[in-house]
Parts: sequence; C-alpha cells; structure tokens
Amino acid sequence: MKEFFTSIADAWPAIREWLLSTGLQIGITLVVAIVVSWLAGFLIKRAWRRADRNARSPEEIDRAKRLKTVLSTIRIVSGIVIWVISGITILGQLGIAIGPIIAGLGVAGIAVGFGAQNLVKDFLAGIFLIVENQLRVGDIVRIGDAAGTVEAINLRITQIRGVNGHLFTVPNGEIKMVENMTMGWSRAIVKVGVGYGSDINQVIEALKLAVDDLKQDSKFGEHVLEPPQIKAIENFGDSALDVAVWIKTHPAEQFDVGRMARRYIKARFDEAGIEIPFPQVAITLGQDEAALMQTFGKNESKAEG
Repeated sequence: MKEFFTSIADAWPAIREWLLSTGLQIGITLVVAIVVSWLAGFLIKRAWRRADRNARSPEEIDRAKRLKTVLSTIRIVSGIVIWVISGITILGQLGIAIGPIIAGLGVAGIAVGFGAQNLVKDFLAGIFLIVENQLRVGDIVRIGDAAGTVEAINLRITQIRGVNGHLFTVPNGEIKMVENMTMGWSRAIVKVGVGYGSDINQVIEALKLAVDDLKQDSKFGEHVLEPPQIKAIENFGDSALDVAVWIKTHPAEQFDVGRMARRYIKARFDEAGIEIPFPQVAITLGQDEAALMQTFGKNESKAEG
C-alpha cells in the first residue's frame, strides 16, 4: 500500500500537468458542447411556443405546423452535429490521429450502407417529406392503415396518434402515399337518406334552411369558407334517396362542422315532416307464389271459422 501511494506521489506532477492542459481543454470542450446543445434546444422550444401563440388565422396555423416540423428535425440534426464535432475535437486533444479514424469510418460507412439500405431509404424519404411539405406536425393524415394526428416527424420515422389513442410509428421509407386531410382547406361531406315518397324540392328547401342555420352559428359558422353545395339526388339507395351537402371548411374543422350540420338538418327535416327512413326490404311474389299464399290465407280463414 505504501508503494502504491509513493507511485501516485511520484506521478502526481505529470497528472497535474495533464489536468491543467489536456484535461482542462477536454473539460472546456464538454462544457461548451453541453451549453450549445442546451441553448439550441431552448431556442427551438421557444420558437415552437411562439409559433403556437401567434397562430390565429388559417395561414398562420399552416406556417406554424411547417415551422414545428422543421424545428423538430433541426433539433435532432443539431444535437448529432454538436456531439460529433465535440467527439472529434476531444480525440484531437488526446493526441489521437483523426485522419485514419475518419478514413476508417468512411470505409465502415460504405459497409454499413450496404447493410442498412432501409435506414438510408428512411432518411432520404424523410428529407423529401419535410422539404416537399407533404405533412406537418398537427396534420390529420392517413398513411396506409394508420390514420390520425401527426405527433412527430423526423428524418427516419413519422408518428401518428389515432382517434382511439393508439400511437402508430411508420418508417418514412414505407410511406407510399399520404392522404392529408388538413392541407390548405378541408371539406365536410354530409350524406343523408330520405324516403322515396319525399318531395325532392321540399328536401332541397329544408337543406338550404339547415345550411343557413349552420352559417349563422356563432361557433361553427366562421369555419365555413364558401356557400355549401347541395347535391340532390346523389344516389338511389336500397331504401332511401341519398342527398348530400358539401361544406368547405378551415383545415381540421370538417368533423365538428359536419356534426353540427347534421343536427341542423335533422331539426329542419323534423320541422318539414321529411322522413329519414330505416332500411326496408320489399318482397315481390311471382304468380305461383301469390296463388299459394292466397290459398293458404283462405285455409286459415276456414280453420278459424
């Protein structure tokens, strides 16, 4: 034990010199990396919150969504860049030759590239998703079997929160087609069936009144961008005539506007006495079946008599 402490005492001048030179440089590099990383995250979060606060009009909301998407990617990329530079700097301070390491990493990168083609594919697809503005954080989208609100998007994956609360994680390289329901504007399509005996002109008039009620609604009327279009008759159903109202709305407002439109349509149909039928089945008998049913009815009557 005494020999151990003696060796430490003999080596202490060299250790102190290393700590005051190389060790101090490494410590400063780590502190700078931590401070710069924290500052970048702080500024990105601040810009994110400011974008949310200032987003009032539809145009500002769209810009805020795109900004949040870009900022989330910048945050990840900046963190990688900061710590890679810090690592290379520390290696240089330790006196380790960086050139051969970088050359080795290049060769290893080629080998990894062949083995990680899907990863490269995800990153390239992520770049184009963000640059081409195909979807943003906060958009309501459908990608394959995943449908819901985009919670996060980066260069590798896109995360979507479904209406049931489930979180879908989709690799960007697997995205073939994006159905964005909140890009620029949206449309609520309200379909309703009426009885075949209904007066179609009366139905159209009731729909016009319901549309006027919707436009005058204090909460949802402001989200109607254009005069709604009444589509009558849209289809001959099995037990009803299908009519529809198309309503152009602000992004992501089509669901609430559509629900309110149905309430006003129901009220106006009740007021006009217009039937919203339930499914019915009409049975047509041939001559033989009709004669058989008539004979059966007569026999039943005799039995009762």
